[in-house]
Amino acid sequence: MSDDVLNQLRNKRNRSTVEPRQDALVPKVQPQAPTPKQNLPQEPSPSEPAHPTAAPADTIAELQTELEKYPETRRHSAIVLEKDLDQELTRFCKDRGITVEVFLEAAWTFANADNAVLEKITTQAKRRYDQRKRVGQIKRLITMLSNSSK
Repeated sequence: MSDDVLNQLRNKRNRSTVEPRQDALVPKVQPQAPTPKQNLPQEPSPSEPAHPTAAPADTIAELQTELEKYPETRRHSAIVLEKDLDQELTRFCKDRGITVEVFLEAAWTFANADNAVLEKITTQAKRRYDQRKRVGQIKRLITMLSNSSK
């Protein structure tokens, strides 16, 4: 039986190998003239400008004109959310391919268009705000008491 194991080990050493690449040090071939297929116009990708032959100044002007059509954005301070709610909201948005910020914008736009919905949300927000204030007070008291006992 040990002879079988020894033979298996020997056979593993004699496994077939892949031949080494022969083109590793081959110089690069000079580009050839484009074929007719390569001369066909292609759709620009989203990362490329719409007119690749346009001068950079023209492209910048076109992009600035397009940018003016969209609402201006502004970075907001960090938002603190309840841990479980943050996880749920993040997963919800990720599953739908959107960001939390964009979801909040859309939710605000929707709620702001309906006074009844806006009132319900505001009532809930006030209740949550009061809870947050109380949590902050409790944490400060714990810190103060912990520091005074040292």
